[in-house]
Amino acid sequence: MTASDRRAVLLVTPNLEIGGAQENLATMAKYLPRTGFDVVVCTFEDGPLRDELDATGTPVVVLPGRRHGALALPAFAAEMARRRRDLRRLVVAHGIDVVQTRGLGTLDFLVMTLRFGRPRVQVWWTIENVRFMVRREHLGRNAWLLGPKRAAHRALYRLGTRIVNGVVVVSDETARAFARSTRSRTRKVVVVPNGVDTERYPAPVDRARLRSELGLRPSHHAMIMVGTFKRQKGHVHLVRALERLAPRFADLRVLLAGDGELRPEIERLVRDAGLADRVRFLGSRRDVPALLAASDSFVLPSLWEGLPIALVEAMASGLPVVATAVSGTSQVMVDGTTGWLVEPGQPDALADAIAELLRDPERARRMAATGRERVNRWFSARRQAEHLASLFAGTAGAAPARGALPVRAVAP
Repeated sequence: MTASDRRAVLLVTPNLEIGGAQENLATMAKYLPRTGFDVVVCTFEDGPLRDELDATGTPVVVLPGRRHGALALPAFAAEMARRRRDLRRLVVAHGIDVVQTRGLGTLDFLVMTLRFGRPRVQVWWTIENVRFMVRREHLGRNAWLLGPKRAAHRALYRLGTRIVNGVVVVSDETARAFARSTRSRTRKVVVVPNGVDTERYPAPVDRARLRSELGLRPSHHAMIMVGTFKRQKGHVHLVRALERLAPRFADLRVLLAGDGELRPEIERLVRDAGLADRVRFLGSRRDVPALLAASDSFVLPSLWEGLPIALVEAMASGLPVVATAVSGTSQVMVDGTTGWLVEPGQPDALADAIAELLRDPERARRMAATGRERVNRWFSARRQAEHLASLFAGTAGAAPARGALPVRAVAP
């Protein structure tokens, strides 16, 4: 491929904090150039992932974040006009052909206006969560605006699907959620699951040394969960399940990697349940591949998801998995074949599945091997990048007929 054949894509994300969507953006910054698309990243808040992007030589531009809400209409309109000018300058300066938003929320509507004017660029929205619409917790003291804001967003999404080139969603259920929430029957939705960099998993690591640093003995079974401490991730239900398991499995230890607003509450819950010696709070970590390699199994008790990257990473690492049957999780896993799936918000069912994993390690190993094969085949970063490149190049095939399921890029 010659230099003249290459194109450029601008990935726009709200921040560079640690999280599944941002991690995947960094992964695509590594893999999309292999498909002929050079990457520029634009964000509105710097963060820890900046170092990883810098290490790959990916240009990163940090624009000022939002200061005004729509209630302060003149200031809000002026601010949005400035951000659009900033984005348009980026498009020109870097010779951008394609703009893809990643979890951008309300600012999706600003980015879609880049379709107008010269140079002409493609714009693709990405929806990574089934609950992507504005929620009460987003509004703080202005919760009374929830109804009007949702109505406005619904109208803007319906209008926007006529303007943007397409809407990338990460799972079949996310596609259905988009259709329900926007009341849209657009033909522009395509399912492209987030993939993981399988070159990093399983990570080479001095397992005995790392386990010792984590306070684990050779006899301990280390079950890890990776996720931000927020209600969506279901930490409360995991703690309740551990209360039931503790008397029967003395060697079970749980590692909680991540941080977030609910961490103090979960720490208190662990102490009150008498589990302080069973649970390790690891905080936000940049060595997740190594932590997975040092663990014996993985658990994800989420209440809802889009497509959880942490789960795919665990499967790529060859870990047995217990997870809840929500959205993209059910698309990644096959219950009873690649791991155990249970209903969300049910500590008893979660405890029963974990107990099965602990009682039958041979079956758990077989499931883990099958899960790793499934990730390598269907959920690799290479596959995701190639499918995105085919969309951007206009070679992904025809859109589905009106009312049909979206084009799928995953296993049945």
